[in-house]
Amino acid sequence: MAEIFGILNITTDSFSDGGKFLNPDIAIDHGTQLLQEGADWLDVSGQSSNIEATLVSEEEEWKRVEPVIRHFVPKGVRISLDSFRPEVQRKGIEAGVRCINDISGFTYEGDRSFLSSYTKKHQDLKLIIMHSHNKNIAKKTSNLTPEKVVRKIQTFFRDRRSDLLAMDIPESALYYDPGMGFFLSQDPMVSFRVLKDLEILKLEFPQLMVGVSRKSFLGKVLGELPVAEREFATLACELHLLRFKIPFIRTHNVLKLRQAEKIWNLCQEME
Repeated sequence: MAEIFGILNITTDSFSDGGKFLNPDIAIDHGTQLLQEGADWLDVSGQSSNIEATLVSEEEEWKRVEPVIRHFVPKGVRISLDSFRPEVQRKGIEAGVRCINDISGFTYEGDRSFLSSYTKKHQDLKLIIMHSHNKNIAKKTSNLTPEKVVRKIQTFFRDRRSDLLAMDIPESALYYDPGMGFFLSQDPMVSFRVLKDLEILKLEFPQLMVGVSRKSFLGKVLGELPVAEREFATLACELHLLRFKIPFIRTHNVLKLRQAEKIWNLCQEME
């Protein structure tokens, strides 16, 4: 069974839900709903990463996520912090976050020496290395092609793994996200090639996280489908992830995925 990360964006400009959850009380209510729907983790972000996003200060990013983290951690809720800034990551871990989801693949400037001691102190701490063709915020253009993308991702993962292991971080703490949509390319076929070749990635990097929820590549192949109308496309794609037994799936609509997962599993049992 996949562990589901319910997306909680506390931002003004996330592509799907920017501005909806800036109020801490509303964010906490939405997080509670995601948990009730079956989320194993809340993936909390205070800095948007879509192509139109602007960078907020580290202080503002932490100000957005701190009340949510402080509310849920004492209740035993597992929190993943979606942040690429080392200082925000450090504050999150000290506040009880047990997963750092870094869209830069831990390449953003800053001192990360604390990760070694924290992964030893907290043996359940997970570090998600997202393949970062663009370093942090997604870009509109890319030179990745369907033919080259999987090899590029493999090389990136190997390099980042090597660097983090050299920092004395245990390999068991490392998870991997190939990045999808504009994180890869404006060409939707690049993302679909990654989905087709998930088994290749899993052979070397079995601890995978994949997030396809409402992504641009789904809308593009369906005639520029608006974000709000991508739920069926998202679910079809997430069923593909279940088929490949991807251990971590990141999604906006937890209930939809949990219901589909239950039906999927019952169908498999009938074979």
